[in-house]
Amino acid sequence: MNLIVIGAGPAGEAAAKSAARKKISVTLIEKGHVGGVCLNWGCIPSKTLLAYGKKIRDLKEVISQSRTAVPLDSPSDRSALWNAMRKRKAKVVETLRGDDEKSIALSGAKVLKGEAKFLSKNSIQVTADGKTQTLTFDKAVIAAGSSPIFPPPLDAHVKNILNSDTIFDVENLPENIVIVGGGAIGCEFACLLDEMGVQVTIIEKTANLLPGEDPQIVNVLRKSFEQRGITVKDSTTIDKMERHQLNWRLTLSNGTVMETAQVLACVGRRPKLDMLGLENASVKFSPKGIEVNPNMQTSNPDIYAAGDVTGLSLLAHAGSAQGEIAASNITGESKEYDGALVPRCLYTWPEVASVGLWAHQAQEKNIETKSQRFFFGASGRALAEGDTEGFIQIIIDKASEKILGAQIIGPHATELIHIISVAIKGGLTKKDIKDVIFAHPTFAEGIKGAMER
Repeated sequence: MNLIVIGAGPAGEAAAKSAARKKISVTLIEKGHVGGVCLNWGCIPSKTLLAYGKKIRDLKEVISQSRTAVPLDSPSDRSALWNAMRKRKAKVVETLRGDDEKSIALSGAKVLKGEAKFLSKNSIQVTADGKTQTLTFDKAVIAAGSSPIFPPPLDAHVKNILNSDTIFDVENLPENIVIVGGGAIGCEFACLLDEMGVQVTIIEKTANLLPGEDPQIVNVLRKSFEQRGITVKDSTTIDKMERHQLNWRLTLSNGTVMETAQVLACVGRRPKLDMLGLENASVKFSPKGIEVNPNMQTSNPDIYAAGDVTGLSLLAHAGSAQGEIAASNITGESKEYDGALVPRCLYTWPEVASVGLWAHQAQEKNIETKSQRFFFGASGRALAEGDTEGFIQIIIDKASEKILGAQIIGPHATELIHIISVAIKGGLTKKDIKDVIFAHPTFAEGIKGAMER
């Protein structure tokens, strides 16, 4: 069997390696670097910088308690530290990219540099350095990724404002910045830039940060942001933007006019579909993404899709899971994608994470639930480390007492959430978790604490 995989991000890499290990002939086509957005411009770069931001936050607290000078007071201090962080980020990305390239090679998959476009239901054209070649395939996986969205009036100034891909190229941080979009990406950058001494304003068109997340979780995060001096303007959009001397002058939907040194667009991302020639391959799609069934199969039974191009979840780990599922079905197994098992993580401080059902989703399914909580203010480990913001909330089926979902805001939420993922996957109940022995003192014992309420 001859398999073509388009895109070497998390989804494409997972599909290619999984299929190649089963002795399938795999060609992985990538026009840029392996690792996709996640490794090169997204997850890894941002989390590397966020890790430094968290350390800066902790250092500031110690310094303020000792009543000595607070660092990052001057632009030169900020720039020096920022560029040191960028160098560290580049080293991390380079190391992981090399690891990915070796891993793909060891799996037996072949990497072909170039841009792919379907010519028919079973052939593609690959273009690189002005030269083209045509390849035929038995099966294909589309994992071409996504790109940032720029709604009006941002679309008229794309080259002069920042986005989640280009912010890592900035050498000198601005004195102040407006972040357009209060979703996960916008909140993470707000957290980081605030700690770097940048005055941050978030503009969000919906009624609050993190649209779709549990309102009580969002309220804790918003309160934490505002206490740190981050301004949140919700139910607001930008009607007009223009250059005014060295700044941007923004006219907001409420009539307010404000100026800022820089604008960072974090409105979201959309699937990369325009240049793929999907019509030639009889693959159905919409602006939201390529249509797939639970097996990740498209309207063309020989072509599958995984990752951001499907629009199901713009998360790297979701893409990897989808890529593996596509490869499994291509190689004769039968597996389905379950979006309920995908953890949703936000690497701010406090961290936010959730998995499974929210309470309102359970109600829509006519499931009667109860929510049980544990507050980190009662955690010995959290008190010892001085990190007590937030709580753990676990959603339980009232009849069966099975665990249906959880939302966590607080220290190490993005790690703790996987305990709940395992519980949901295993069909565990409240009693099952209560019977587990958790070490003391740990943040994780808060999950047992919630079950004992």
